[in-house]
Amino acid sequence: MNAESNMSTNGLRPLDGVRVLAVENFIAGPFASMWLADAGAEVVKVESREGGDFSRSTSPVKVTEDGTVHGLSFLRSNRNKKSVTLDLKHPEGQRIFTELAAEADIVVENLRPGVMDRLGVGYDALRERNPRLIYVAISGFGHTDVKPSPYTDYPAFDIVGQALSGLMYRPERQGDRPTYLGFSLADLQGGILAVQGALLALYQRERTGLGKKVDISLYDASLIQNEISIAMFSAFRAPTPPGVHAVTAPFGTYRASDGYIVIAVLGEHIWKRFCDVIGKPELPDDPRFADGVSRRKNSDALNPHVDTWLGTRTRADAVKALRDGGVPASVVNDIADVFECPHVAARDMLMTLDDPVWGPVHVAGNPIKMSDVPEPEAGLPPRLGQHTDAVLSHWLRMDAEQLDALRTQAVI
Repeated sequence: MNAESNMSTNGLRPLDGVRVLAVENFIAGPFASMWLADAGAEVVKVESREGGDFSRSTSPVKVTEDGTVHGLSFLRSNRNKKSVTLDLKHPEGQRIFTELAAEADIVVENLRPGVMDRLGVGYDALRERNPRLIYVAISGFGHTDVKPSPYTDYPAFDIVGQALSGLMYRPERQGDRPTYLGFSLADLQGGILAVQGALLALYQRERTGLGKKVDISLYDASLIQNEISIAMFSAFRAPTPPGVHAVTAPFGTYRASDGYIVIAVLGEHIWKRFCDVIGKPELPDDPRFADGVSRRKNSDALNPHVDTWLGTRTRADAVKALRDGGVPASVVNDIADVFECPHVAARDMLMTLDDPVWGPVHVAGNPIKMSDVPEPEAGLPPRLGQHTDAVLSHWLRMDAEQLDALRTQAVI
């Protein structure tokens, strides 16, 4: 980390001066490094010369006249980065990567465990040159040198983490078939944890002067999302019915006259408020509804009271009455509604990338808001190899002759 990055100055991003090397594909690694870039880090994405990150060519795609494939997925998780092409299977490519890592603060990678080691650029090799290096590895089941798993060598995508963690039995569903949650929860949570681990390691490095390896498993990232089921099963030795909160009611989706809302009654003080709002102040005295677990158990008796009250009210009227009465509630948005939501607009949670191939594309903004720190720019994801010359010249002080020689050797 550069010395000036330790200075506290309003307007600077928290990670100004931090250098990150990313060897990544698809979602978990790219999101982690993108959030570091949003925070001001210089993120250099090291990609293969042929095709680069697999998400560049993952459907849906557009193909330009020169035959280049442009995947929409790449736009989601690669803003504000630089791209360097480097053949890590070539000895000279491995040497250059090691030199870059010697100048870096953080390496982020989400390849299969052992791949970087076999290439000679894993954590043990890199920390010999740079003991301050923080090496963040994201994988399906973790790296055995940090914490062993019998599953380490198995391939994994997001859905595998969701399946193993029990999350696919949580949503409401038809029959007994488990349900994929419909989005990359394990990958996104894995990326969040990778950033958290990197920042913890950066903080500790300020005290010790030494880096460390941060090991993130997508299975672990999914499992912590299912923590309430773990505690409830441990206590009662019975699985929780799908689609319901384990310890309270009413809690979930309910139908008003014109569509669905959610109601979240958690705690007896909110239960009493809810009963007052729906005109049933006597319900708290009913022994069937004595506490949250009892109400959940007797939801067949409770739900008619809720349905009767909602049946004559629109979503807007019902939500207003509940909120005015101090009960957490909301309409249920579909994705089109999100684009019209005043909160999303006010909090800059949709960012527009003016991509030359796809045109203006909205992507999710950065959810971390800080005083005296501007919103991250909507910097376009880099073209493959766009910054190779600039990074190698600046970081490693290579001249044009050296760069030409590397191209002749097909290293860059």
